[in-house]
Amino acid sequence: MKNKRNLLLIAGFILISIPVGAFLYHANKPILSYNYLEDNFEDQIPGLFPIGWISAVNPFNIRVVSDSGNKVMEVRGTTSQITEIVKRFKRTSEGIIECKVKPLDIQNGFAIHIPQLDREYNPYDDIMIMFLKGGIYVVGEDDIIESENPPSFGERLILLNDELSWAIDEQNLLNSVPVMNYDANSWYLIRIDFTRERFLLTINGDFLGVFYYPKYNPPYFASLYFIAIATPRNFRFYVDNIKITLSQPVDYIHPGNVIILVIISIVVIGFCFLYKRKKR
Repeated sequence: MKNKRNLLLIAGFILISIPVGAFLYHANKPILSYNYLEDNFEDQIPGLFPIGWISAVNPFNIRVVSDSGNKVMEVRGTTSQITEIVKRFKRTSEGIIECKVKPLDIQNGFAIHIPQLDREYNPYDDIMIMFLKGGIYVVGEDDIIESENPPSFGERLILLNDELSWAIDEQNLLNSVPVMNYDANSWYLIRIDFTRERFLLTINGDFLGVFYYPKYNPPYFASLYFIAIATPRNFRFYVDNIKITLSQPVDYIHPGNVIILVIISIVVIGFCFLYKRKKR
C-alpha cells in the first residue's frame, strides 16, 4: 500500500512539474532570446491560457478564442478585482510596441500598461493608455490616485511593490478630453514608439501626438500589460497581433521568476524529505 501511495505521489509530482516547467520556459524565453517578438495567437489552443504570457491576477479570466475565424486573446473583467496579463521582453529604453485591441462594449474600461522596470507598479514613469466609456486617454500625473493604505502582503510579494498603492482616477479622465473616441466591436491598431524622454502614440494610422511620462523619465521598460479594470463579469475585450521591436536591449530575468524557481525548489526538497521519511 505504501509503495502504491509513493508511486502515485511521484507520478502526480511529475505530471504537475511538466506543464509548470513548460509554462516557465515559454514565459521566460522572450526575455533571453529575441529583439523582436510577435504573437497573433494562431498557434495557440482555443479555450486555454495563451502560452508565452504570464498572469498573477485572475488568470482564469484569460483564454484564446476565435473571432471571425481568427484566434485572439480574450480578457474578461470581474466585479471586485482587476484582471491582468503580461508579456515580458528584454529590458530596453527604446522600442516600438504594436497591438490590436477590440472592446466588446463601451460601458467599461481597460488599459494598456507598459511599466518602467525599476519602479514596477509605481505609475509615475509608465506608459498607460486607457479605454474608458467610449474615450481613449493617456494617463498623466493628475490621473493617478495614491492610497493612504500601504500595499498588501500579496501586492508586495507578487507585484514587487514595497511603497505605493495607487489607482487610475477614472472620473478625472472622463472630465478631460480623450485623444480619440472608440466604438464597441471594432478593432484598433495601437502603435507606441518610446524612448527615455517621451513616447509617440498612433492609433489606426492616425498620429495622436507626443506624450511625456507622468513625473520622471524611465531608464528602461521590460513588460507589456493588458488590464481589465474592476467591471461587470460579462465585460470582455480582445487582443491580437502583438509586435514588439526592441532597440539595443539587455537580457533580464524578472525577480518574480526567481521567486517561482525558489518555491519550486523548496517543494522538490520537501517532497524528497517526506518521501525518504515515509520509506523508513
